[in-house]
Amino acid sequence: MHALPFFSISEFDNNGLAVAEYGSGNTRYGLLNLNGEMITTLHFREIHPFKEGFAKVKHKDYYGFINRTGQLVISGKYIKAGDFSEGLAYVKIDSKFGFIDQAGNMVIKPQFSRCMDFKEGRAVVFHGNKRGGLIDKEGNFYIEPSINQMLDFSEGRIRVKDPKSQIYFITEQAQMYDGTYQKAGKFQNGVAVVKEDGRWGIINQKGIKIIPPKYDLIEQFEDGFAKVHIKGFSGLTNLQGELIIQPDYEYISYAGEGLFRVEQGDKIGYFNMEGDWIWGLSE
Repeated sequence: MHALPFFSISEFDNNGLAVAEYGSGNTRYGLLNLNGEMITTLHFREIHPFKEGFAKVKHKDYYGFINRTGQLVISGKYIKAGDFSEGLAYVKIDSKFGFIDQAGNMVIKPQFSRCMDFKEGRAVVFHGNKRGGLIDKEGNFYIEPSINQMLDFSEGRIRVKDPKSQIYFITEQAQMYDGTYQKAGKFQNGVAVVKEDGRWGIINQKGIKIIPPKYDLIEQFEDGFAKVHIKGFSGLTNLQGELIIQPDYEYISYAGEGLFRVEQGDKIGYFNMEGDWIWGLSE
């Protein structure tokens, strides 16, 4: 057991590791295993969650990465760093960002003012404050950093905010398709939630409205379903835009094993994924 008292201990993660906070005056962090043993030998200022087998840490004034045994395998020499995603992590040296691999090699040289994580083999990068572009994992440009207010990349579509704060989408070839929206979420499972004239709907990747904007709110899709809200009541839709549960209920939540729990007043019921009652409303 570690001799120092701990001020707090996080929940154990899937690796059987927890972050312990300790130190008087200068707060520091270490990793505990399931036996309560401190497996880190260095005193870190920050320990972030593990991603792809590595956790970002702050050692003294710089960021590096530890492995699951608590060893600092990529030394703390970066001003800023992201988590590993698809085998690469962005890091900042001096005033520029580049990408390293999991051996700590700089594989895309520092040249950007800001970067996002790799996703689907692509990463959004920036020159200056707002000019965004898109690169592959070798650092080749799909789109040179030239598009103001590029927000993110998902499923082959880039979300962009125009000068009037409207949202539109372009492809990774920088081709825009019709449609600007007051608000829009990123694409997930081939669809995106969008807001027009104060109402929310759903579009597919061709910009076709599979649910016309008619709801007060549509939440982001999770596991192929999204909650829809109208006049204070909630329902559920699938990826095809079909209403599985009509928006007649005060509250909906996923109950596990393919079931959804609905509440209406003091009554509770359960639907399956096809929208059929498994247990009708009852107190």
